[in-house]
Amino acid sequence: MLFTSFATGFFVKMLDIFTSGCVSVLQVSNIPYCRVEWWTYVCMGPSDPHPNWHLGMRGTQHRAVMWRVWKEGGTGFLYWGANCYEKATVPGAEIRFRRGLPPGDGVLYYPGEVFSSSKQPVASLRLERILSGLQDFEYLKLYASRYGKEEALTLLEKTGVYLGPERYTHEHMAIDIMRGEIFSSCRSCS
Repeated sequence: MLFTSFATGFFVKMLDIFTSGCVSVLQVSNIPYCRVEWWTYVCMGPSDPHPNWHLGMRGTQHRAVMWRVWKEGGTGFLYWGANCYEKATVPGAEIRFRRGLPPGDGVLYYPGEVFSSSKQPVASLRLERILSGLQDFEYLKLYASRYGKEEALTLLEKTGVYLGPERYTHEHMAIDIMRGEIFSSCRSCS
């Protein structure tokens, strides 16, 4: 069973996956009967300076979503939509984001008919940054499997990549340094 907010009473005993955009894993671990899965998500919020996938945010801000998931112990991620723009009535018409949503919310790729001759969907730069964030997540997971979660947390903070939702790097050099250290350390111990 998947819940996207606090479950109470009868339902809490059936929780398999708990999702939350703003509740920490520490709060989730205090829920009786909660099993091992805790997924987080972003949507209309949080907004700047917090990590999210909105248009106009920095690339490191997009990547930081996954750093937060890893640091807080998330086991999965839920996102509500990837192509939720308003449908154009004429081929080649301008893509419009849905009214009432932050620009880019729910749109991670664009229709090929509008942006390419191949008619294949076109990935947004945000989607590419999400991929980079997922790769960072896997790097941290690998490092933690070899040296422990505490050492991985120390590395994440020592390099200045991610300290918290409002304190993370805006520079790509810190990320390269972290990835390089993980690569070198894990390579030398294999």
